[in-house]
Amino acid sequence: MKEELAKVLMEWQETWTPELVEREFDFSLIPWELNKVVTFAGCRRAGKTYLMFQLINELEKTTERESIFYVNFEDERLEKNIETLTELIPTIEELYGKKEKLYLFLDEIQNVEKWDSWVRRVNDSRRDVRLFLSGSSSKLSSREIPTALRGRALTFEVFPLSFREFLRFRDFEVPENVKFSRKKPELLNLLREYVLYGGFPEVVLTKDTRIKRMLVRDYFNTIIALDVVERYGVRNPEELRAFIRLLLNSEYFSLSKLERTMKSLGYSISKATLSNYLRYLQECYFAFPVEVYSPKVKLRIQYPKKVYFVDSAFITFLSVKFSENFGRLMENTVFIELLRRGKEVNYALGNNWEVDFVLPDEETLIQVSYDVSNPETMERELKALKKAKKLFHWKKAVLITWDEERKVDGIEIVPLWRFLLEGY
Repeated sequence: MKEELAKVLMEWQETWTPELVEREFDFSLIPWELNKVVTFAGCRRAGKTYLMFQLINELEKTTERESIFYVNFEDERLEKNIETLTELIPTIEELYGKKEKLYLFLDEIQNVEKWDSWVRRVNDSRRDVRLFLSGSSSKLSSREIPTALRGRALTFEVFPLSFREFLRFRDFEVPENVKFSRKKPELLNLLREYVLYGGFPEVVLTKDTRIKRMLVRDYFNTIIALDVVERYGVRNPEELRAFIRLLLNSEYFSLSKLERTMKSLGYSISKATLSNYLRYLQECYFAFPVEVYSPKVKLRIQYPKKVYFVDSAFITFLSVKFSENFGRLMENTVFIELLRRGKEVNYALGNNWEVDFVLPDEETLIQVSYDVSNPETMERELKALKKAKKLFHWKKAVLITWDEERKVDGIEIVPLWRFLLEGY
């Protein structure tokens, strides 16, 4: 085991980081002066590893190379047990000597059994070691960080590229005044591509739609196989896949109805199992159930949930209904952007009206509609926002459209590109 670990460490020192397009990340947020473990949590292939590489490149400007080490715990040569972690620092010091400061970047660390106890011990006992962790599991997020690390870790959640990052990856410079710029048609064309095919970095850099499809399907299969089936010991993967297909083709769901549908398809499954499947998908950052906004817990449980996915590409390539509703892809894009900005999100439902997003912390309502050129559509969307404003006694309401921009009855109508680039 120690020989393989030594080989992995030496290979890292010889190869170093690859060329990369930089993500938007404020490295000043990392508390270098505090003894904190830094974690990056997010969906597989969203860019956590390259963000770590970007941080390593920054660190290399002031730190010698042999003080920085990256280990990927999906490397098949490494045993996924606590003994591997225990041997890590002694092996580094045996190979390269004891350093004044050691920086360890440990990728997909959740694959290692009892990783959190080792991290706590090292963080508490070795002030000369700084730990940076990443994983495709919400167990590394600030909401679910193991008890052993509470108060010791600072978490950054990593999502696929924002629209601004997407434009940088496509070498498009945003003009100062988009609304009146000659480059606006090109911007809208790129926005349509972003909404359809999402922000996974590798997919963005691939122009052939057929290759995009292959990549997204491969991501999906890998997420299900490694982050759900293997990690949680799912006994019936085909049953799980059928459940996911139903979610991908549904804007709303209730576990009771899904249970009946699954049984009608020939699957003998319980509501409890479906609840576990949903939790697994949420923990690996693949799917996000959203509850109705209500101070009454009973109503939150009783009402159907809406479901969104970490990237709209999954809807585009794995759903049979995506082409019927570009608005759903827009809505999914807005939802992920709200998560990226750290918002708490619900939806609102009333008598013959619905509001897509409710942000309780900001007392803000957001509606998403692709095309409001039809007066009846505009009236319907504005009516829902007005009713919700009156019900909740909130002042701020926003209608996000493809390219409309004005103010009606105190409601801001904002084009999607402006919301993604500037906010609301």
